[in-house]
Amino acid sequence: MNVSGVDGMISILKRSKDNVFGLQASGEITAEDIEQVIPILNEGIKKYGKINWLMIMETGKCTSLRAMYEDMMWLLSNLKHFDRMAIVGNKKWEELLIKADGLVFGEKYFDESELEKAWKYVETGS
Repeated sequence: MNVSGVDGMISILKRSKDNVFGLQASGEITAEDIEQVIPILNEGIKKYGKINWLMIMETGKCTSLRAMYEDMMWLLSNLKHFDRMAIVGNKKWEELLIKADGLVFGEKYFDESELEKAWKYVETGS
């Protein structure tokens, strides 16, 4: 499933199963993109109580401030429903941001060369 805005898109990856959600972000992600994905994740929370998720960042640009705000507000209001979160990227600024962000939200950063390791982390915790 693809949720797409004008310049960006968030895809739900086929490997997603049960309470594990794989997402791939490309282009400039808008608040509208975030708002379309949130109901899917909320449904997982409703069904399983806690979810694990992996986000592959392939964005060419930083997301809009409104998108970051929407994302942050949703994350804060649902923290208790997250077990394991992995962010996969290839940019130093992403790594630094996620490591700082991880202090609050608990995300773990993986380089794109560690994609399989990131999947294993969200699927099994190891």
